This record gives sequence, C-alpha cells and structure tokens, in this order.
Amino acid sequence: MHVGFFSGDITRSGGTENVSIMLANRLSADTDYTISFISLFEEHDSPFFPIDAAIRRFSLYPTVTHGIQHYFDTCKRLRNIVMDYHVDVLIDIDGILDMYSLPLKRKTGVKVVSWEHFNYLQNPDVPYRKLTRRWAAHSADAIVTLTETDRKLYETNLTLKCPVIAIPNPMQAPANPVSYDADSKLILSSGRLTYQKGFDLLVDVAAKVLLDHPDWQWRILGEGEDRPALEQKIHDAHLDGRLTLEGRVDDVDAYYRQSAMFVMTSRFEGLPMVLLEAKAHRLPLVSFDCPTGPAEIIDNGVNGTVVPLGDIDTMAAAIDNLIDDCAKRIEYSDMSESNAQRYGMATIRDAWLSLLRSFEPNEMVSD
Repeated sequence: MHVGFFSGDITRSGGTENVSIMLANRLSADTDYTISFISLFEEHDSPFFPIDAAIRRFSLYPTVTHGIQHYFDTCKRLRNIVMDYHVDVLIDIDGILDMYSLPLKRKTGVKVVSWEHFNYLQNPDVPYRKLTRRWAAHSADAIVTLTETDRKLYETNLTLKCPVIAIPNPMQAPANPVSYDADSKLILSSGRLTYQKGFDLLVDVAAKVLLDHPDWQWRILGEGEDRPALEQKIHDAHLDGRLTLEGRVDDVDAYYRQSAMFVMTSRFEGLPMVLLEAKAHRLPLVSFDCPTGPAEIIDNGVNGTVVPLGDIDTMAAAIDNLIDDCAKRIEYSDMSESNAQRYGMATIRDAWLSLLRSFEPNEMVSD
C-alpha cells in the first residue's frame, strides 16, 4: 500500500511537519508500505526535520505558490501524482488540504484521511476552513483529531459519514538521557512567531517576571511574521538582552537541557508538540489553558501548572512561584512522566496502523 502524506510544505520547521515526519519515518521503518510526502511546494532545499531516505518527496509546484486562483490546477497536479505513483491513501496533514484531495476520490479511488492539527473551534489563516471540515465529515474516509475533546466537538457539531478517531501526537524521547538542571535560571518557550502562539502575551508576562528576577533569562525559539512587532514590544518593555528571539535553531535539544522550565502562551492549539518535547526533557510546564491540548498533557499541580487563558497576572505568579521554589521545580521534573505512556510512539503507531489496515486487508507490519 502506498500512503502519501499531503503537506503545504514539508520542509518547514513547524510542529505539524515535525510530527508528520516522525510518524512517516516510523511507518517506513516498521511496515512494508510505500511512504511519500507530497507538498504544494518546498521553500527550502532540505527539510528542517530529517526524513528517512526510503521516503520519496514530491512537489506540486517548483516555487512557492499560494491562492485559490490555482485551485483547479492544484487538483490536477495532485491527481496526476496520485495516479502516476498509485497512491492508495492520502493523509492531509492540514485539514484545509482536503479541498484538493476530496475531489480526487471518485476518479482515482484514493482514500482520504483528514488529520486535524488545530481544533474544531479555530479557523486560522483561511475563511473557508469551516467548509472543508463539513466536506470532510461528508466525504473523507476518516477524520483524525489530536484530542478526545476535539473528537467530541466534531461529533457534536457535524453530521458525520465517516469515523472520527482521536490519536495524539507522539512524545519523542531524547536521544540521550536527560538530567534536570535545578540550578538553571533560564525560561524557555518555542513556536512560530504568529498570533496563535501568543508571544505578544508572553512579553507582558515576562515584563512582570524578569524585572523582579534580574538573574533570570528567557529564550524564545522559532521564526515567523510577528518578529518585527515582537522585537519592538520587547524593546518597549526594556527587556532587550533578557527576553530574546533565537530564531530557527538546529540544536533545540541543548536549549531544553539548559532550561529550568517551559512556558507556553498560545491562544489555541491542536495538541502542542512543544509541550510534549519539554515534557520528554523533564521540564516543569506552565501553560495557558487554551483549547485544546494543555489540560490533557499537563497533570495540573503534579508536573506543571495550567493557567486560565489570557490571564497575564496568574501566569506571571505561577512562574514566580516556580522561580522561588526550587524544590517544586524538582518535584515537577520528577513527575514529568505522569500520563506519558499515552503519547509513546509505539502507541501512536499502533493507532495509525489500525486505521490504515481498515483500508488494506493484508497486515504488513513487521515485528
């Protein structure tokens, strides 16, 4: 069976690309399936996250191409790849891509899985995401959400003609053992510099925290269109040199290992990979209780703290408490594996294989 992961641009450094590549690499290693990535375009010469050499990459366009004006051409280019390379299953790693995949079902017989990486309540970037969700509910072969909360939202709000399955993102264990650095005075955050991630709110939090703790630093990993505005806001808050935008970094692992805690200020998520990565590195977690994800990853009061969405003062107080209480940070670190088993790669792989096998009667997984 040929399984194609359909992406906007698989060379990007986002969490969606990261988890999709993790899953594709595992399926390539553990099954006899042919695995490939199909992108609308690839902006970078090589992907940010390593892709198994056995996995082939295709691009519909040779250069960056956006816009609904290319709709019919995009459908045609995707259909040609599906037919030429006998793709049996298309996994759309962003639900908005269903608009190109679903029209192919009748003529090609391809199965379409809509993989929702946001949540049902959010429609970022494009106004017609609501329409593609209804279309997927009617015409997709399966919808995969990242949380049980989101699965229930689909079942409550849509008339479904396909199964909706909750499969969380995997938590990947670091390559080398992790030892928590209780002496660290570094706060870490990570994500694309966009409205969704709430880094403008983070600056407000940092202004309260860092000015009261002059020996602490805060680093933000990631790049995005909000950088100029964030740089200005950091400067206006007199946090230059203490709250820094590190951009795209190659050795994210090193930052996790040097940090005292991880803070997330997102306005909304699907299931945030950054929290899972920080959890795997045994960091205490502090996050806004945004829809959806943080409340399922963080065991509140056990390995981290969940703060009401947008509550700057409570977020700052939660971070202050951890800064002032080293024993609590160590306790949270020691309990980082609480509820971790559900995010193990083997568990995630098995859930995806169960779905894929419903399209292919022959079991191809190896021991």
